[in-house]
Amino acid sequence: MKDFFKFSKTFVINLCIAIALFFVLGYVVLKLFAVYTSHGEEVTVPNIKNMQVTEASQLLVKDEVEVEIIDSVFLLGKQPGIIIEQNPAPDAKIKKGRKIYVVINSFTKKKVRFPEIKEYPFRQAQSVLENIGLKVSSIEYVPSEFKNIVLYAKIGDNAIDTNTELAIGTNVVLVVGQGLSDEKVHLPSFRRMTLDEARKKSFELMVNIGVVRYDVQPADAEDAKLYVVYKQEPIAGTEVQLGKYVHLWLTKDDSLLNTPEEINISNDYDIENFF
Repeated sequence: MKDFFKFSKTFVINLCIAIALFFVLGYVVLKLFAVYTSHGEEVTVPNIKNMQVTEASQLLVKDEVEVEIIDSVFLLGKQPGIIIEQNPAPDAKIKKGRKIYVVINSFTKKKVRFPEIKEYPFRQAQSVLENIGLKVSSIEYVPSEFKNIVLYAKIGDNAIDTNTELAIGTNVVLVVGQGLSDEKVHLPSFRRMTLDEARKKSFELMVNIGVVRYDVQPADAEDAKLYVVYKQEPIAGTEVQLGKYVHLWLTKDDSLLNTPEEINISNDYDIENFF
């Protein structure tokens, strides 16, 4: 019996020590876990929208919170590099050491391909351009067979070809027909001119380039620059009203350029001015 009581006393003491160690270890583990997870050290997320990332990072450094860029978009009229979106949102509670993920406004302007708007009513053309992010800065009226129809668009004195890449926000001028003028002009010969040269000449004369046909379809835009006019309609020397359309045929074949050109010779116009 005496040995039994001695065993029971030892058992109770060991049990108490084990229980005490359990609670001590538990307390230590909870403390370490709280430190590791920054328990109780929450910070309120500020509104960092419209800030530069460096500015936002400096604001958050005291709270040990980092800013990480996850994406960029392009918004017209917004300063490049500013924060557009953030996650977590403003006023959310986060623990120190966490990150705020942001989307910034791109430093590079997005580009769009210039659409086909020739022969569109100018209101429709304006809407198409503005919907893709381009701006119609003005409308220029010139003589044309077709009133209130877009003849072409330009930047400065240069016509814009379909599929030309332009930065969003680019200003373009729409050249729109105002109907035929009573004033007339004799057409020159466009033979051996490139399409760009023919366009510049037509601008000077206030006539319009109409349908453009290639004898062989160019491989690409660079290849198209090698083609020259070998035929036109109306023919050189024809007297036309301002705004008249002139249709052109282009080639790289020299044999087509060596055939005699048809010319409408009149008494009131010097043939030297055809060329």
